Amino acid sequence: MIKTPSMLFVHLHKTGGQFVNRLLLRFIPGATRIGYHLPLSEAPLALRTLPVLGHVRNPWDWYVSWYAFNHAAPERNPIYRAVSAHGSLDFTKTIANLVMLADEDHQPLRMEIANQLPKNRDNNLGSGITSSIMASMQEPNRGYLSWIWRYMFQVEGKIHGVTFGRYESLRQELAGLLTQHGLLVSPAMRHEINTGAAVNASVHAEYRNYYSQPLMQLIADRERDYIEQFGYTF
Repeated sequence: MIKTPSMLFVHLHKTGGQFVNRLLLRFIPGATRIGYHLPLSEAPLALRTLPVLGHVRNPWDWYVSWYAFNHAAPERNPIYRAVSAHGSLDFTKTIANLVMLADEDHQPLRMEIANQLPKNRDNNLGSGITSSIMASMQEPNRGYLSWIWRYMFQVEGKIHGVTFGRYESLRQELAGLLTQHGLLVSPAMRHEINTGAAVNASVHAEYRNYYSQPLMQLIADRERDYIEQFGYTF
């Protein structure tokens, strides 16, 4: 999470957030990091009146990016190690486990993950999910992306006061979104938005190449509310 004088930026995983974090800290006077992957519900009370900016991403593309990023360095993410059976499962089985992680019959898998996650976020530069958060994850029929999106942006069970940009058009939209939220976008910052290198980008083929029909449909079913809200299609 980044605090600026006029807004908060909340970083949903694998949506270009590292790129935005770097821009804000480099170009916006007074911008400060508040935690790492800190959910809005845990922002200091004095900051919760500020408008909030976040980003979303096509869920089928999001799962491919999550898989490719973690498959390249599995040691850094106990969630990936558990849902992939320590890298022995392929994309389809790994993502199916992740999508259904909140189901009752996946509780042993959640507890395996919880036992490996840190108890708090101190010096934790991973997912930001702690052992207690994972242990309490129980939302049957909701996909992992929807769960983590709600976790990052909900306050008292509702998402309000948040503007969502799209990962797919981040460079085209970002300057306007920041201006809309009261920030001055300098020519140097605008140039960096347009031409700066991506940060923590995963390497993978076009996302549709990864999916079987059943897995595509599983994500369509489990992420239905998110898909309908943001108008995504496969």
